[in-house]
Amino acid sequence: MIGHQRSIMAAMGIDLWVPQAAPCQQHSSTIWRDQSAPEAISEIILKNVPEQLIVQASTQLKQHAETPVTSVVEEKIETAEVVVSQADIQPALQIAAFNLEAICLAHCVVIIDSTALSADQQVLWSNIQRAVSSDFFALQWPFAWINLQDGRGAGAYVQGFLDAISLDKNVICLGSIPHLNNTQVFPLASLQQMIEQPLLKKRLWQFMQNKAE
Repeated sequence: MIGHQRSIMAAMGIDLWVPQAAPCQQHSSTIWRDQSAPEAISEIILKNVPEQLIVQASTQLKQHAETPVTSVVEEKIETAEVVVSQADIQPALQIAAFNLEAICLAHCVVIIDSTALSADQQVLWSNIQRAVSSDFFALQWPFAWINLQDGRGAGAYVQGFLDAISLDKNVICLGSIPHLNNTQVFPLASLQQMIEQPLLKKRLWQFMQNKAE
């Protein structure tokens, strides 16, 4: 090719020019996968292994391969159902309904069992509430949700009620409080005992004035 032709070809963007008579490599339609030699597959030979163990292992592998997956799943489900059916499911504990009422002061909480207050007890309790500035709270069992009415949870229900209103405060119980397991309380005389012995009110008043010794 003369220099003038090369200049024209370069201007057209043709960098390489092969003459028509030049020999070229024949195109092959086969791909590399067909040209590669087949790999030799060899078996793993274990030394010093009894022939009986090899036969047992191959038999077990064949059985597992022939076992359908659905049969294995069904077997597991049946086993789980048997375990659940044999579990010791205890029935819900039924306890009597009760009501608690409490007043929250700046430094203490006074709580009573208001399930069955008499008229005199209700008057005394109302006078105690009017004696100081306080917030009123009430708890009623059974719990409003049906699935949480198991009596075994009543103690935690009462304790949670107290924990919510008595943060860093003393808890004063007037009489016994049902299902209360907290020992960090100050038990004082009940409303009925204060009615029968008015001098017992002095101790409660000392606690409410933060003057308890």
